[in-house]
Amino acid sequence: MKNTSSIVSATVLLVSLVGSAGAAVIGGQNWADGVNDYSSNVQNYAGALMTAETTWWVTGPSDADVDGNGYGWDPADNDYVAGWRANAPDEYIIVQFNAGLQDLSGNDLVIHTYGGSDASASVLASTDGSSFTQIGTIASGTPGYFRDEAFDFNGLFASDVHYVKVLRAANGAKTGMFFDSFASVPEPATITLLVCGGAVALIRRRKIA
Repeated sequence: MKNTSSIVSATVLLVSLVGSAGAAVIGGQNWADGVNDYSSNVQNYAGALMTAETTWWVTGPSDADVDGNGYGWDPADNDYVAGWRANAPDEYIIVQFNAGLQDLSGNDLVIHTYGGSDASASVLASTDGSSFTQIGTIASGTPGYFRDEAFDFNGLFASDVHYVKVLRAANGAKTGMFFDSFASVPEPATITLLVCGGAVALIRRRKIA
């Protein structure tokens, strides 16, 4: 029993280390660390304007909960998102990643968002925060229902991406859009599975012996 417990403890420690390669890496994803810049009307769903003290609305893992009353978000969590409502043109928000996002095979960025039926925005990325390149768009969705929008850097950058900008494209009724989180696409669990699988196999061998 003593040996088995030690193996399990070591496995848990190793898996924890694998999952914490950077301060912003949680659950296998690299989450935005801060808000670099934003336009004057960026606000939460309740209408409170974003300030230097409330940039946490869009940093780290997703905060807004999904409830069971027919909405894609819990009204009690309406202060955990940031974006824009109708009739506020040229709105934007720029988030920053301390540990840059890598250009890997397939999609590299995922934004947890929802918006009105006529909403749209451009998504741009930058390695240095000054020169941005468009990597895609966010189109309209079902009002109030969160969804993940994924983007591929597709060889556009010579180094890691540290800044992601969302720029409002549509203005007017039903074009509001809000964001809950920005992150890398979840990493494959291959390493964790190998570690856990190896530990389980070793424990079974010890029991058999």
